[in-house]
Amino acid sequence: MFFVEARYHRSPDRAAGQVRYIAHREEGLTDGRRRELYGIGERYRALRGDEPAIRRALREDARGLRNPPYFRFIMTVDNPTAERFRRLDGPQSERVMRDAIDKTFRGALRGAQGVFAVHHHGGAGRPAHPHVHALLSPRFENRMAVHISPVRIQRVKERWEREVLAGLQRQERRLDRMRQGLVPRLPILPRDRDDRLPLQVLPFRPAPCRAGQLELFPRAKRAVRVAHEIGWARQWATVRLARHAMGAESREGGPPSPVPARVEGHAPGHSRRALAAARSPRHR
Repeated sequence: MFFVEARYHRSPDRAAGQVRYIAHREEGLTDGRRRELYGIGERYRALRGDEPAIRRALREDARGLRNPPYFRFIMTVDNPTAERFRRLDGPQSERVMRDAIDKTFRGALRGAQGVFAVHHHGGAGRPAHPHVHALLSPRFENRMAVHISPVRIQRVKERWEREVLAGLQRQERRLDRMRQGLVPRLPILPRDRDDRLPLQVLPFRPAPCRAGQLELFPRAKRAVRVAHEIGWARQWATVRLARHAMGAESREGGPPSPVPARVEGHAPGHSRRALAAARSPRHR
């Protein structure tokens, strides 16, 4: 279970000392080194970790307030999560904590502004683990006085745990993808010659033999040729029927019988002219 401690006081001078404490007082930091200070809100992010400027800004926010409330948060992780953080290096762990702080205050305590630092040392009976010290300004970004209820503090705690676990999971997936990319991948080949699958061979299709140049529209040309053949066949059948009727009448000695109208209607133009000439008295 994650631990979030929230306390407040009303002294601007004490707030300035707390900024100095969260920047310098960590085990392992010597020779004047300090932790990087990060801002919460646009105004404190614009200071870019300038410690004297941050102390002045916290004192200026207390002007006009009789009892300015300075809230200080200590936000840690549980032991299983601390073990998972051991897979990450320092910059990666700090990035996870920074993203979690930004999303936590933006989601559960919108409008708050202040400063925070990420520490990596351990505590009483606990190994080294990343945790955050945050100090909030007595005013929101809209210049209203800060008031944080216990219900809002509980929402901050729940949002903090959710954002840390989500950011840690993203970093772990990124590490796994990087490690998989570094491992050389060999092609998977069948162990035995008999295990290889035969290739699918397409059936043989004889290519059409065309004399001369390549024909672009062979099907269209064939359709035109068939249409012509059907026309000549219809004309030939019409002429044969007409000659048969005329020959039968001539053999009997009478006038030739007229060609049926349905046969003459289906005949081509020159066949109809030939039939009309055969019916004329000059050709009898």
